[in-house]
Amino acid sequence: MEELKTIAFRELARYKNDDRCIIIDLRSKELYREGHVDGAWNIPYERLMDEAWEMLPKNKLLLLYCERGGAAMMAGRELQRKGFHVKAAVGGFEH
Repeated sequence: MEELKTIAFRELARYKNDDRCIIIDLRSKELYREGHVDGAWNIPYERLMDEAWEMLPKNKLLLLYCERGGAAMMAGRELQRKGFHVKAAVGGFEH
């Protein structure tokens, strides 16, 4: 299997108006409300892993971020195994 691609957190803003991508914030709804990347969808990690991944399109690049980067890496590997095109943000929102 191909290694998960990563992106620096600060680079996410480049993709906010790109219709070929979906930026996904994996943090809680509370943290999302306090601040997030413009245009990001809020799908908390647990919900994404339970069932929400089934609603995501496989023809778009999914850009994942979380608080520090760990959840984005774990979710990215799992989504990649399921056939999605994924990049995980290194660093996370707190940086």
